[in-house]
Amino acid sequence: MSKEDQDDDKAAAAEAREIERYGIDERTLTPLGLTTPGGRYVPEVVVNVVRFTWLGAWIALFMWGATPVALVVMFAWIAANGAYAKHRQTLRRERRRQIQAHIAARGGIPAGGGSDVLGAAGVPAALASAPPAPGSSPGSPPGASPVAAEQAAPVGGPTSLSASPAERALSRTLRRVESSERFERRDVVLVGELADVLFPLLAKVAEPGADPLVRQDVETIATDHLPDSVDAFLALPAEHVRTSRNTAGRTPLEELRRQLDLLLTGCEQLQEAVLRSDVARQQAQSRFLEEKFRPSGLDL
Repeated sequence: MSKEDQDDDKAAAAEAREIERYGIDERTLTPLGLTTPGGRYVPEVVVNVVRFTWLGAWIALFMWGATPVALVVMFAWIAANGAYAKHRQTLRRERRRQIQAHIAARGGIPAGGGSDVLGAAGVPAALASAPPAPGSSPGSPPGASPVAAEQAAPVGGPTSLSASPAERALSRTLRRVESSERFERRDVVLVGELADVLFPLLAKVAEPGADPLVRQDVETIATDHLPDSVDAFLALPAEHVRTSRNTAGRTPLEELRRQLDLLLTGCEQLQEAVLRSDVARQQAQSRFLEEKFRPSGLDL
């Protein structure tokens, strides 16, 4: 499996987790697939059948000795496959923006209302009933347009007032990354993984009794460190990000990925610190209850 396929699988898995976690109705998201010039929607499963049948056709033509025809079919397949991969990446970004709009509309609260509870809460009415925006695919379901989704639940708008400033800052950064053509798919996936850790952490450290130092570190990553890394990369000329090298011998794109990896490592360490704090709090409660209610030998 190629690196591109692995990144796509990771993006699909992260998307599925968020859909389940926040009780999002997938029918309100832009579907994966193609819309023909005649306006007919073709689901991705059918597109993949055509792709692999086409692939098998030109391989078979080579085996049968029809090399000239096989070359034409092969190059046509390569061009069509590349175009679909780019189209699919665009659809992924649209779905990501729509998912973040749903999350912002819920104030970052998972389905069921708890930080670790999965459920089947309904989709916000503004999103579910949003009419298709101009330019949306004819086969797309209602609310599938990213513009409609963002208008229904803009970050920082009336529907996201319950989200914290750090959560809104994280949502804004996600949208910047997903809407920019400057980032490759693997970088979008990496930022998505970072958000998958950060959103639950932000909700956890906002609870009463949370360690204020851990809370400060988590919120600083969401409001300062991650946006700063993204802003510094976007400030560079597009033609330099893959070719020029800094004094450490890294390109700006490599430097960005290094920073994202470090931020992800830091978030995982903070996640462990929160877990240790919860374990210690539970142990302290047990000791308190033992001292208060354990029968004394004098009572016998």
